[in-house]
Amino acid sequence: MAFNDTLVVSSDGNPIDVLRACPVLDKPAARLLAERLFPGAALEEIGDLLLADALDPPRDVVYVGCYAGLDLVSSWTLTPQRPSQLDPVVHAATGRRQTLLHAAHGDAAWCSFGLWRDGALVRALSVCTDPGVLEDTGERLPFEADAPHDPAGLGDRALQALMGFSCAGHDRLDDVDPELIPVVAYRVTGAAVSTAS
Repeated sequence: MAFNDTLVVSSDGNPIDVLRACPVLDKPAARLLAERLFPGAALEEIGDLLLADALDPPRDVVYVGCYAGLDLVSSWTLTPQRPSQLDPVVHAATGRRQTLLHAAHGDAAWCSFGLWRDGALVRALSVCTDPGVLEDTGERLPFEADAPHDPAGLGDRALQALMGFSCAGHDRLDDVDPELIPVVAYRVTGAAVSTAS
């Protein structure tokens, strides 16, 4: 699995419970979500993938998965450097109660994650080796306790805690298996969504 990843998950309950159950993909709902995320853009469906292969998409591609109780999106176009700058269109696209963001880039030695409940930002952290902490908003989450702001290690812990699996491939018995979760790929042209950097 790639060290680079970008993932936004919106859910009504615990996303790990939904993902662990190997949810069934709702392709019509995935198409509608992609249209909401990229209003006015041309969307070309280019195939299905598994989440394990969809964490580091090309710039002009978005991977979308919609399931009962949960929606997920993998798109660098939608990923800000600071989680608090996540485009409001992302929150509005699903209307679900909780949103989680996780992103990491190995070459840049950078990771970030964010948590929103009922539209309110609860936690946002963005950190890289140089210049260091870019954003640190809200109280630390349990998995951050006594943890140094090391981008690689923190990013992996955050992915495990928030999404239920690890890019390091720890393969715990109760891990989510991203190789069993299908998503749809769309090539996006003429996107009107702006990203913060």
